[in-house]
Amino acid sequence: MRVTCERNQLTAALGVVNRAVASRNTIQILNNVLIEADGSELKLTATDLDTSITNVVEAQVDESGALAVPGRVLGDVVSRMPDAPVTLELQDGKVKVQCGKSSYVILSLPAEDFPATRQVSEGEELEFPQCDLKEALRLTAFAASREENRSILMGVLFEAKEKQFMLVATDTHRLALKKLELQKPVTKPLSAVIPARPLGEIERLLRDTAEETVKVYIGNGQVQVSLNRVTLTSRLLDGQFPNYEKVLPSSTERKVRFDRNEMLDALKRLEIVAFHSAEKVRIATQTDTLELTAESAEVGSGREYVPISMDGEDITIAFNARYVMEVLDHLNTENAVLELTGPLNPGLVRAAEGTSVRDDFSYVVMPMQI
Repeated sequence: MRVTCERNQLTAALGVVNRAVASRNTIQILNNVLIEADGSELKLTATDLDTSITNVVEAQVDESGALAVPGRVLGDVVSRMPDAPVTLELQDGKVKVQCGKSSYVILSLPAEDFPATRQVSEGEELEFPQCDLKEALRLTAFAASREENRSILMGVLFEAKEKQFMLVATDTHRLALKKLELQKPVTKPLSAVIPARPLGEIERLLRDTAEETVKVYIGNGQVQVSLNRVTLTSRLLDGQFPNYEKVLPSSTERKVRFDRNEMLDALKRLEIVAFHSAEKVRIATQTDTLELTAESAEVGSGREYVPISMDGEDITIAFNARYVMEVLDHLNTENAVLELTGPLNPGLVRAAEGTSVRDDFSYVVMPMQI
């Protein structure tokens, strides 16, 4: 094998696929990236057996071939080379990396030892403008659980019926839901739970453009996402996802409107105290003002006031500060609304009226004991 490509393209491609290389792995081959040179392309693939990422770059292939090379070592070497074409050449079971006056020899493994990556050969195909799926993942995936005792909650539910598509994530303490409209209807109802970690990699790769699209294939217990010459394949999570429809409030009695940044800044300050008392922040409405307080036997207490406009009677309720902070941090709107019913009922955080995400995004947060 002998192949030459632009250093910046190879560096970027290695940066993408290396995110599928496990940081701690006792299986040696999984620390490697499979490099395949053929035609006018260089294909790089990495996997941790659950998720695989492939990135294709244009190249001058003088001799076709394939090998497996330590991904992070190659990535570090190439990224620090001069800005000139890089040549990879297989010699006696090793790969020679040449760029300008720099030359390195890195040990490699046979391509045959690299695990085969499965492709989604049948199933449902979904297509979105990249900016739409990027926003949907940004507004939902953060709410997935990080606890491994219920693995199904560590994913995001992809649910489609006709032209309606929903993403849902929950850790049982809060729930985020985002609706999208499909460009073409699905042939049959679809429900699949995709691990949040690979979705985070997809969100990172998606661009803020409606002109470029991303294709998502779901079938055979797997999901395959294709965009920008990158293909990510991951297993689906097994199990019964919670019935999110039961959690969504059908109606609320109070609407508290506020400046998103003001509320977020106040919560960030109070969280210094709340961190020592299960993150609890007490919220009390006072006509046109929201009083937020946190107390801790270890630290002391804190109090903040945020201007509001409100529909309904005054109420006092408590929430986990971090759960409210995270949704406000992910919303891009200037104003937000906290919809409430009673001190023991879930709160509903949404974008302010008149914004584009008002009707298609909902965030439910469970209350804490006052």
